[in-house]
Amino acid sequence: MAWFEAGQGPAMVLLHGGGGTGKDWWYQLQHFGQRYRVIAPDLPGFGRSDWLAEVQSVADLPAFLAQFLRQVGVDTMVLGGNSMGGRVALAFAARWPELVSHLVLLDSVGLDLPTVPVRNPLAVPPDRFLELLVHDPAQYLRRTPYRTLEDAHALTRGRQSFARYLAASPVVADPAIAWDRLTMPALLIWGREDKVVPLAYGEALAQRLPRARLAVIEACGHLPHLEWPEQTNQTIEAFLGGAQNF
Repeated sequence: MAWFEAGQGPAMVLLHGGGGTGKDWWYQLQHFGQRYRVIAPDLPGFGRSDWLAEVQSVADLPAFLAQFLRQVGVDTMVLGGNSMGGRVALAFAARWPELVSHLVLLDSVGLDLPTVPVRNPLAVPPDRFLELLVHDPAQYLRRTPYRTLEDAHALTRGRQSFARYLAASPVVADPAIAWDRLTMPALLIWGREDKVVPLAYGEALAQRLPRARLAVIEACGHLPHLEWPEQTNQTIEAFLGGAQNF
């Protein structure tokens, strides 16, 4: 297993989406590492992490995450996730709610919502992949932390691994989530222009969670933590600080 880590203090664990790596959270590692112990793992098969025999589908990832966190000495935490990582965060928090003080979901899946279709980024031609994921590809390319040949290989492997997860089982909805156990404060951050998981999905998810707040970022697609990192970080800061005007 491989992971990115920064800082000391209360734990903040951040889970990347399908096709990404822990490096997706580069800006959050730098910002929140000033006050938290921030851990962003490469999930099995992604980035520098090996495939594991006990992980055959997305449904296996919450139990894997619990084992990983025990090994690195994390008990209670702020838990966040983007897209597929958000589904894992939801399932983990529902299974072990006593371990999650706050839940942060960015353009996440996990809810069965037939009226709002979710697009598979792997279904578009490779030259349109970025156009689907982000609102302004040029801006994303200026801000992305993925800049080396090794990074390019990691992202290519991520897309291949995501395809393997998709082939094993549905990724979008998790029928096993016990929604009544998700009573911790939850922040949903959504890009208004998300073409993968539309804002209507985020609005429905916010209604499903009893203590959720939805924050919408303008001119933003599926990756707000990479497209608008400063605004994303400020929004999370306000949420964790309990700002009255959040």
